[in-house]
Amino acid sequence: MLNIGMNLTLESLESNNPDKYKCKIADIENNNLYIDYPISLTTNRTAFLVNDLHLNCIFSTEDNGTYLFRTKVIGKVKKNIPLIILHIPPVEEFKKIQRRQYVRVETAVDISLYLQNSKERFTTITEDISAGGCAVLLPKNIQMHPLETGDATIVLPMQNGDYQYINTPIKLIRNWEDAGKNIASIEFIDLDEKDTQSLFRFCFERQLELRKKGLLT
Repeated sequence: MLNIGMNLTLESLESNNPDKYKCKIADIENNNLYIDYPISLTTNRTAFLVNDLHLNCIFSTEDNGTYLFRTKVIGKVKKNIPLIILHIPPVEEFKKIQRRQYVRVETAVDISLYLQNSKERFTTITEDISAGGCAVLLPKNIQMHPLETGDATIVLPMQNGDYQYINTPIKLIRNWEDAGKNIASIEFIDLDEKDTQSLFRFCFERQLELRKKGLLT
């Protein structure tokens, strides 16, 4: 399941350092995973992980399955480049997760939707968003039906002032009414790794921002 060159997301399990990182697999030997020095999703800078740091490791396979396993830093080594060594647990400890189990944050971002059945195209905002999907406000004149498909363009305002544009096929999971609002839950289909990482980073940055403002515990 793990391959050289695969992108990984690491999530610190230390309560005093709850950061997330992105990295790549450089080598695999026995039960050891060799990764390049990871980049913090908070600072966008190289992170130096200490030995015995416990982490969640998240990765996606070619069939778009997403998996999580727990690991820890067991050392460092210099091959062609400096590498960090992580322990690989037995495959039985790998847990398949849904992409909406990624960090989900309640926030309004602009999203443009095109529905294939009705040929409707409209712009609205999200109620919440994660790396696997979002909930959007539907205009009163728009009807969506379960499993309906289409395309979306999402505009992510990043913390550094840049804007990331995500283009993805979508599928409607369900819709419902809440306080007079018509809301649809949408799944992102076949996101590439770059877009997944951008969404993950945006959600994590926004979550930290809400925590600093005391709006999230």
